[in-house]
Amino acid sequence: MKVIPGLVLLLSPFLSWGGCDEINSVAERYQDLTQSSDSGYVVTDTHRVYFYSAPDETCKIKDLFIINSDQVNLYAEYKGFSSVIFFDKDGDPVSGWIHSKSIKPTGTGIGPESK
Repeated sequence: MKVIPGLVLLLSPFLSWGGCDEINSVAERYQDLTQSSDSGYVVTDTHRVYFYSAPDETCKIKDLFIINSDQVNLYAEYKGFSSVIFFDKDGDPVSGWIHSKSIKPTGTGIGPESK
């Protein structure tokens, strides 16, 4: 019986499909892009809104979050997550995925409307 656990350990990397990097690659191929003229959003959730390195619950970034009334710009959406950029108080950009339900559009954006 010692052979079977060893075999499982050897094959386990081939049984999984790559983690957060792979999930992010898939999301980039199938995401719904947002027009820059519609990219302005505000955080409406009353709790901390955590960033994720990919649109999946297993990819949560510990201690990286935004709060109610923070402004973000939305790039794309995929499976209930939104790819956003946020500028912190020092003007440094923070980007990643957040839950789409935690933000709402402001009616503004960072670019002109597409024709």
